[in-house]
Amino acid sequence: MGADDVICTMARDDTRQIRFANNSITASKSWMSNDIGIYLVRDKRILATEVSDPALLDKTLDDIIKRTSMMPQNPEYGGIAKGPHKYRKNVVDMSIAGMVEELYDHVDAAITAAQSAGASRVAGVLYSSASKVHMATSGGNHGNYASSSVEISVRAMTAQDSSGHMVQSATGPKRLKPGKIGQTAGELATDSINPEIGREGKFDVVFSPMIFSNILDSVGSSCSAGAVDAGLSFLKDMIGKPVASEHVTVFDDGTNPESVGSMPFDEEGVPTRRNLLIEKGILKGYLHNTSTAKRYNTVSTGNAGMVFPQPWTVCLEPGQDSREGLISKVDNGYYMTNTWYTRFQNYQTGDFSTIPRDAIFLIKNGKLDGPVKDIRISENMVNIMKNIKAVGNDPMQVHWWEVETPVFSPHVLVENVNITKSTQ
Repeated sequence: MGADDVICTMARDDTRQIRFANNSITASKSWMSNDIGIYLVRDKRILATEVSDPALLDKTLDDIIKRTSMMPQNPEYGGIAKGPHKYRKNVVDMSIAGMVEELYDHVDAAITAAQSAGASRVAGVLYSSASKVHMATSGGNHGNYASSSVEISVRAMTAQDSSGHMVQSATGPKRLKPGKIGQTAGELATDSINPEIGREGKFDVVFSPMIFSNILDSVGSSCSAGAVDAGLSFLKDMIGKPVASEHVTVFDDGTNPESVGSMPFDEEGVPTRRNLLIEKGILKGYLHNTSTAKRYNTVSTGNAGMVFPQPWTVCLEPGQDSREGLISKVDNGYYMTNTWYTRFQNYQTGDFSTIPRDAIFLIKNGKLDGPVKDIRISENMVNIMKNIKAVGNDPMQVHWWEVETPVFSPHVLVENVNITKSTQ
């Protein structure tokens, strides 16, 4: 039909959602989707769409071919990857697709554990998913893979203005520990009863994996060459320069079998791999697809997305300290367990703010010294990364609506974090 480059995918996904509130399941639904993805380029004019009904495929193809004449050319387009490639085999537990009662049992276990830890109200959501993806490109790449995941988010509350939140993501039901997740959320809620208003100023902060994964998610996306070119990265022109403390080594790993974001190939059919992003504080490189790799005179890193390169799983290399060990290093500061509403004031400089939520604690002389509330972090991403004093030894996978890319992060100690007042 005149297209120069074409990528086609077919993805089938079986998903179940169970929501719960006030200690009871409030909704349960399941759905199956079959989507055909079409990405085509004609004379450097790019269009992409999805079709759910195969009967509409011919009409859709006619329509998007005609629409290419209305699109402007993208002079930066450099083609798609040539193949064929060989892909690693992934071992997947697809039993999750047939589970129903077991998922209800997981939710009940989380609620019961949170209540046993002292919570009066428990809410959250569980998702399970089993997917199969088939891909073929005009560049000669073709392959398929399966994936599965089960993820739970538990928020526990007490009657005294306190709450705790914990999540877990796993590639199969055998790895899910809902009782432990519920217990942790409940303990955070009971430990943070009757918080006082927090103080403003510069403080050393121990971040939990929940909150530091939010920061690493932004670091990973800023390592995309596409984000750099679009003016959405605070890491432009920083390759070979220090962007974090010497304690920091960060990878993007699309091959990690424990990650819910792993896959054998990217959107162009290039095999995924483990990419070193930051080594001992020095930015080593960006993430690339075929087009950005040509512009930067390098090769694809196996991170092609439909829009521009993206990370698959961001991993912070663990350090030596336990959570208690990190807290013991702080004379006057905070321990923060969760955050929300992370917003950038300037993507190019990395200026941002975020609101710590749920259990927040003062640290005095190396020990937790009571809960606080109503504070905000007003900072800069590079400053945060450069001020990392120590990295913990307890990485956990975090993936929920505040962390769009799966992240493996331990607890992290950051010096001189700027704390301001949170507005109601």
